[in-house]
Parts: sequence; C-alpha cells; structure tokens
Amino acid sequence: MTKGRRALLMSCRILLWILALIFGIRCIIDPEYTKYGGAIAGLLLPFVPILIRKIYKVNILFRIELMYYVFVFVALDLGICMDLYKDLSAYIFDKVVHFLSGVGTSIIGYYALNYFKTSKTPKIFRGLFIVFFSMAIAVAWEFFEYGCDVFLGTHMQTLVSEGVDDTMLDLLAATAGSVIGAWLWSRPGYKRFIEG
Repeated sequence: MTKGRRALLMSCRILLWILALIFGIRCIIDPEYTKYGGAIAGLLLPFVPILIRKIYKVNILFRIELMYYVFVFVALDLGICMDLYKDLSAYIFDKVVHFLSGVGTSIIGYYALNYFKTSKTPKIFRGLFIVFFSMAIAVAWEFFEYGCDVFLGTHMQTLVSEGVDDTMLDLLAATAGSVIGAWLWSRPGYKRFIEG
C-alpha cells in the first residue's frame, strides 16, 4: 500500500475518533443528547481493521478498509449521532445500513476462513460459516444497542419502531446481507475484490 493510501486511512480513523470525542463531549454537556452508545462505538470501531490484520495476519485491501470507514461514518455518525434514523423515510435507511453491515461483516468471516485454511472443507460449510459469523456480529451489535438503552438511558433500539420489531427486522436485514455476501465472496470475480 502506498504512503498516500496509508495516510488517507489514518486520516479516516482520526476523523472518526474526533467525531466520537465531539459526540461524547456533547453527551456530557447536553443532558438531552444521549448518544453515548454512538460515541463509544465511534471510539472502538476504527480499531476493527487493525485487529483483523493482527489476528488473521491478512492484508486488508485499501478499497475494503476505506469502504468500512465510510460505512462507519454513514451508519454511526450520520445515522445514530446526527439522528438520520429519526423520520419514517430513515426507516429504509436503517434497514439498508443493516443489510450492508451483513455484506460487510461477511468479509470478516471470509478472512477467518482463510486464516484457518479451510479451502478443502465443503463449499456449503464455508458459506454457512460466513453467514453465521456475520449473523453473530449483527446479534452482538443488537446486544450493544440494548445494553446502551438499559444502562446509559439511550434510545438506540427505538429509533423508528418499538423494541422487538426493530431488532428482528434489523437482524433479518443483516442476515439477508450475510447470505448475499457469502454468495458473492465465493464467486471467483468477487473473490479477487477482497483478495486483490
């Protein structure tokens, strides 16, 4: 990766951290602004590509990492912290974001399979692993939202619809994205998109 690309990715991480700090400070000084979960996630999520590189010993392509940071900005900063999820038309935005999260997290499942050298396992197993891995991340995110709502008094799970409906539709959207992601990353042309 060129120095310019590395600098751009570092700039993205720094921008996301600065935004998270701004939202966190606003939570402290404005009692009506309860976006603690968004601020916490904004501080942690920029580390994900770094952890994947360290754990899986893979080279994440520039385009994949850049797409990830753009996704985090749109979903977290615009969606949660800047209240883009508030109105009814944003309901569709919320489901599209969860769908894209399923597609994106399926890439992490793909990297995990490569790390464990599973190329000789049946294709159906690899596909199911990617889907279930991605679904587990979606469930973990819903647990995070629920935890923020219960312990920090936020309203991350009642953005448009109430409670269980919103969570179930989020998980269904993420699962659909996971299935499509697993199918895409098994195709030779798309495989090159991830591996370079």
